[in-house]
Amino acid sequence: MRIFKFIGALAIALTIGASFTACNEDIDTSNRYTFTGETVADFILNREDRFSKMITILKQANMLGLLSTYGTYTFFLPGDSAIDTYLREQFEAWDSTKNDPTPAWTGITSPYLEDLSDSMAVVIAKTHIIPFGYEMAEMGEGVIDTRNSNYRYLSGSFVTVDEKFRIMINNHSGIIEGDNLVENGVVHIVDEAVTPSTNSVPKLLDDQPFFSLMSAALQETEFDKKLQNYILQLNGEDYKLGSEPANCWQCGNGQARYPQSYYVKYTGFVETDDVFAAEGIYSLDDLKAYAEKYYGTEDRDNPKSPNNALYKFVAYHFLERELNYNLMIQHKLEHSSYKSEGNGGLLPDVDRSDYFETMLGTMIKVTRPLSSMDPEVAQNIYLNFSHKPARQQNMRKNINVRIYDVTTFTSMDEKYAQFASNGMNGIIHPIDKILIYNEDEMKGNVLNERMRFDIASLLPELTNNGVRFSRWQQTGSKCGHGDWNIPNGYCKNIKVNEPTTEWHYFCPYSWGCNYLGDEIIVVGQYDFEYRLPPVPEGTYELRLGYTATSIRAITQFYVDGKVTGIPVDLRIAFSNERIGWISDSKTDDEGVENDKTMRNHGYMKAPASYNCQHTPGTLARNYDGAGRIIITQKTFGGDGHWLRMKKVDEPLDREFNHDYIELVPKSVVTSHIPEDRF
Repeated sequence: MRIFKFIGALAIALTIGASFTACNEDIDTSNRYTFTGETVADFILNREDRFSKMITILKQANMLGLLSTYGTYTFFLPGDSAIDTYLREQFEAWDSTKNDPTPAWTGITSPYLEDLSDSMAVVIAKTHIIPFGYEMAEMGEGVIDTRNSNYRYLSGSFVTVDEKFRIMINNHSGIIEGDNLVENGVVHIVDEAVTPSTNSVPKLLDDQPFFSLMSAALQETEFDKKLQNYILQLNGEDYKLGSEPANCWQCGNGQARYPQSYYVKYTGFVETDDVFAAEGIYSLDDLKAYAEKYYGTEDRDNPKSPNNALYKFVAYHFLERELNYNLMIQHKLEHSSYKSEGNGGLLPDVDRSDYFETMLGTMIKVTRPLSSMDPEVAQNIYLNFSHKPARQQNMRKNINVRIYDVTTFTSMDEKYAQFASNGMNGIIHPIDKILIYNEDEMKGNVLNERMRFDIASLLPELTNNGVRFSRWQQTGSKCGHGDWNIPNGYCKNIKVNEPTTEWHYFCPYSWGCNYLGDEIIVVGQYDFEYRLPPVPEGTYELRLGYTATSIRAITQFYVDGKVTGIPVDLRIAFSNERIGWISDSKTDDEGVENDKTMRNHGYMKAPASYNCQHTPGTLARNYDGAGRIIITQKTFGGDGHWLRMKKVDEPLDREFNHDYIELVPKSVVTSHIPEDRF
């Protein structure tokens, strides 16, 4: 977001013209207004004839002061008639169901502004505020990657009005006068109040008739009850949620903060009834029979049992984390280590994949297959993608499952036009094939590859609570890196054995050479463990990616409680003769023999699939400060495997840096194809 100072009308006009590039040149900017000297609050107050009702709400919520302060904000501003419509519709939704067993709780029990409660005034005000500045050209399609002040994501999508693009917020509120640039942000005037769904994920499905079979399956298995959680208490402990300041590591006089919530969120990958019908599935009984072909007949008469086929079918469709479409493959992030095609060149022959645990307790793979020769395939996102055909004939229709983005899905059929993807506690994504987990197919094909897990992706709490992917305003009261202090006990996939262990998550920033840009630092006399992902059973090589500097510590690694090798001094540069890193450019064979030498010493170069942040254009592989250590080769599979790191030297200012782990099937390690380069 650019904050404009008064430099003359010509300069302003030139800046506006330069801000729209590529396809965004067609966005309707005829009503665009730029004026300096006003804050967001001033802009609204100075137009009381149009926005008096939002002014009343902001005053009642005590939010005008915030919108007058230094910082950067996006404010979606509805007019008086839009507020009237919003209050009436929310009241009618509650009033028509207030006697039902589960009424629609909107928080609004009167259509009149004067009856609005203080708490709902706060909710309405915060719903319209994003604590980061976004012009229209920066929104694009998909979820806006900073949550609003209610910690909910808003989505942007395009519609065409008079042959010009118009941006819709949450598929409902159209920007009619956008990019009103002021001293502390940008104001977008919208034709309807922004209305995030108050539905849980099961209710979101139940309200959309084209998901009737999946909704029925959720109710039959009572899996819908598992998807009702939203806010959890952490064993009654006070985890300082929302407290400031927190201890900020390496931030000088800056301050960090603690997570401000503990939300549980979900993601569902869901077939429409049409997708089921294409495979001859028209009823719940048909779906049960289909599931039994893949998951067996155990506990056939008890659909609530985790061993039941229908239950397993449903469980594999859901993740206990919120994954928005345009954040699934994290190289799309602005500050990611990966470079977009217009910003340094994207390696065109390397797929981008991430791997997540489903609520079945098994893995699912999410891929943008950039190496595909088919441009349409390369630009989409798929579940369980493989360039190889399925190993089993009956699985050929169950891999390479496309996830539809909202714009594509809503344009496929008129009945999908009002599709709602975001609920109060998660998100649903339509898919184009039936999703099945098959151990043999995953082990022998889909997951028979190097799997790289960013450390932050192992911790769904960071995604669900706005820590990961957050954008920090660079003010004196907050650490410039975006440092979050993660309390011990906050993440269920971490065990802390030493109470002085202290966690710091750094948002993507411009220094370092980190995969996906972000970083986790652990300090104190640390001793902690990570629960490893439940990969298919087999022998794997376990690796850890990190950067080496003089402030790192000596660390002993353990796997499943057993020591692996001698303590490792993480201060030693990879170019040290004990490790043997040599630049590819200084070898005669592009580093092939050097790779072998480093492996013999238990190390590897960093991948060539991303660039360092501090030296744009430099591949991580070509930087001697980043690399991988080979921890062990052993049998993994299913749940219950833990990687432990224990500090064995004394200075408390020494730290542990870890960027990602890799789990690589032994067959891939011994293959002649050099997966280790990427």
